[in-house]
Amino acid sequence: MKTIKAQKSWIALFAVVVLLAACKGETPTAPPSGGGGPPGGTPPPSNAVVTIATSNPDPVIDSSVVITVTATLNGQPVPNGTGVEFVATGGVFDSGSSSTIIKTTTNGVATATLTSSTPGLIRVSATVNNVTRSVDVNFRDRVTPPTPPSTAPTITSVTPAIGRPSGGQTIRITGANFRTPLKVLFDVGQPTAVEAFVVNSTSTTIDVVTPAVNIGVDQQLVSDVIVIVEAGSTSEQRVESTGAFTFRNEILTPRISTATPNSGPVTGDTRVTIIGDGFQAPVQILFGAAEARVVNVNFSEIIVMSPAGRDTSDTGSGAVLGPVSITVRNINSQTSATLNNGFRYINAMQITAVGPTEGPFTGGTRVSIDGVGFVAPVAVAIGGVAATPISVSGTKVIAITSGRAITTCADIAGTTSVTNIVNGDQATGPDFTFRVPKPAIIDINDVDGPPLSPGDAVEVIVANAIAGVNRIKIGTTTVFITSSTFNPDGTATFLVTLPTNFDFNTETCTVGGVAGEREVPLVVDVTYTNVQTTCADTVDDALTIQPCDPAPCPCVLPPPPPPAEVEQTTPVPPLCADAGVVDDADPATGSATITFSNTGGQTLTILRGLITGANAADFTVTPNGISVPGGGSGSFTVTFNPSALGARTASVNFTTNDSDEASINVCLEGTGN
Repeated sequence: MKTIKAQKSWIALFAVVVLLAACKGETPTAPPSGGGGPPGGTPPPSNAVVTIATSNPDPVIDSSVVITVTATLNGQPVPNGTGVEFVATGGVFDSGSSSTIIKTTTNGVATATLTSSTPGLIRVSATVNNVTRSVDVNFRDRVTPPTPPSTAPTITSVTPAIGRPSGGQTIRITGANFRTPLKVLFDVGQPTAVEAFVVNSTSTTIDVVTPAVNIGVDQQLVSDVIVIVEAGSTSEQRVESTGAFTFRNEILTPRISTATPNSGPVTGDTRVTIIGDGFQAPVQILFGAAEARVVNVNFSEIIVMSPAGRDTSDTGSGAVLGPVSITVRNINSQTSATLNNGFRYINAMQITAVGPTEGPFTGGTRVSIDGVGFVAPVAVAIGGVAATPISVSGTKVIAITSGRAITTCADIAGTTSVTNIVNGDQATGPDFTFRVPKPAIIDINDVDGPPLSPGDAVEVIVANAIAGVNRIKIGTTTVFITSSTFNPDGTATFLVTLPTNFDFNTETCTVGGVAGEREVPLVVDVTYTNVQTTCADTVDDALTIQPCDPAPCPCVLPPPPPPAEVEQTTPVPPLCADAGVVDDADPATGSATITFSNTGGQTLTILRGLITGANAADFTVTPNGISVPGGGSGSFTVTFNPSALGARTASVNFTTNDSDEASINVCLEGTGN
């Protein structure tokens, strides 16, 4: 049974080896011909002599170790391609991820590379068929060589760290590697450091007496402490501790440079740091007239908690907002300093939300103001107008808006604020807008029925009208409001009477060929205005007013103009139209002008008649006729061509449409030369 199991195991192993060899280009050992092995190959030889060795049994972690296996049979290397199974109790083979790997032999030798990132003993086993051999590899940590102890001197502390400028105080310097002979210097920034007297020393402590220094007008002087070991020798070393010791006057005068933060709420308890110098406990700190609670004091800094703003008043009561002075008093020396306007009290209250943020200008809107720091009694302003608070808690104020005076149709926005009356703390929030209703004319009705004529009653219905002084304008005329009714649906009905003095437009008409004019319907706008708010609305071309009933209006003809009236102006009667002296030889001619004026209104018609007289043939008159408009004038031209010498005369007749002067004779004259 064991032999069968071994054969199955090696058959599987051989199949793997064949696969690996194919991948690597190796040719595994071919199974011998005949025999009783399983189909497809012969297991690796049994009872081979196997040895295992390592290139380094004691490597450092993360380094590589080569495991070498040698297999022989009857003093000869096993066939090439014989499978060798490597198994390790830790680490990985060939930079892979497994601690198991199968390799094949070449000339009886197979190798695998093992590495481990953790220290520890790893046992590696190699198996060739029924023979297994093992070797141990101990991976170890990298060893860091120890750092040799430093011989340089160090200073860890100076005690006490503050002393008087006159010196003479014994202080202790603690550190390491103090070696005699020793020197201790105090460097205060003067030309040379001042040497102190060493009283006693060990390798870790030095006791010295402080020297006297000149601190000038300052109240303290910070000094570096320098220790020199093995002073004066070739192995001399020094160490310096910056700012390790402070020379300070025993009686200090406080000086304040600033306070931070420099503002806080009127409720107090702001942690304030006062920065300056010369502070010497115990101290008293005043904000205005109120004493602040001291938290901590050192030479250049005092930490206090601010008092409540109301306590800082000289009178001991009342609201205080804005700046107050800060006074620091060194109690033992009774010296003090004041920083004017050193701290500013601001409102602790905050408004986080307001709702609603709009309402009618008439007031009455219930507004909730949310926030923190509300303390009754409070004063409330909504939209910039005092409101009536009806409920106050620490986080909510409820108030009712007051009416707002309106002088314009525009909505008016103003600040929302709450003021704690006791301490003056105040907060502002979102603006509140007083809405002014915008009117709209929604209907216009002819009460008396069509047609709409001057003097008729008209009903104008307006939305968002406001009780008070209202005005209706028809066209350009403001009309009297007979009655005003405010309806349950929010509209208002205004009854007005149309004017009777409209200026109607006219159009041209004709009667019997005579042009005249008649009035035509007038289209007018209707405007509503609230006098209090100045808000208005206009409906363009809202009404068509008929000038006549029934329509259309009659055609009105203009009065006829006065009849034509002729007047001779040139020549002035009884003078004749004189054509002058003319040679009797052709083509010489003379001329004269006969002018008539129309002093009437209608058109004057003048027709030339016959030329008569002894010498009628010597004269011609053109044109045959003229038309002269009312107030105008017209002329005829006389041409004289004498047929003989001497005076030549004739006359011409004109007929007109002037009933008073239907016929006019004008004499003609000229002289032949």
